[in-house]
Amino acid sequence: MNETFPEMDKLVEECPYDTKLAVTAWVMKRIVDHARDGGSYRYLIYERLGFGMDAYGVLLQHGLTISNEFDLNMKDNVVKAYKSGDEAKMKEALSLCDEPGCFDEISCGWPSENGYRRTCGEHYKGKLKKKDVE
Repeated sequence: MNETFPEMDKLVEECPYDTKLAVTAWVMKRIVDHARDGGSYRYLIYERLGFGMDAYGVLLQHGLTISNEFDLNMKDNVVKAYKSGDEAKMKEALSLCDEPGCFDEISCGWPSENGYRRTCGEHYKGKLKKKDVE
């Protein structure tokens, strides 16, 4: 389905109320299952929602955000990290770059001599000191 968003909105508007309600409840349950149990964007759209490969691009803009942002344990993890007073644990719980003094979101993960790093693009291994890279 290669519909634009306005065309999709029109399709949904034409659905009977009971159908919209049932589909929305069904989708919300699967999204909460995904938030609770985890999984990739592909797993969300192919396995949980039952779409084929043609849905990948159509659902990408909003589906990837849903898949990447859900963490039902985040609040508990942040509280636990805050209580510990450990800045590294707090940054990990908030998905912030592990480079000291940087508070940008994680966008890269890579192995280093000192263990697995989770950094922003600015601190990706190609931009760090030689001793920190593989």
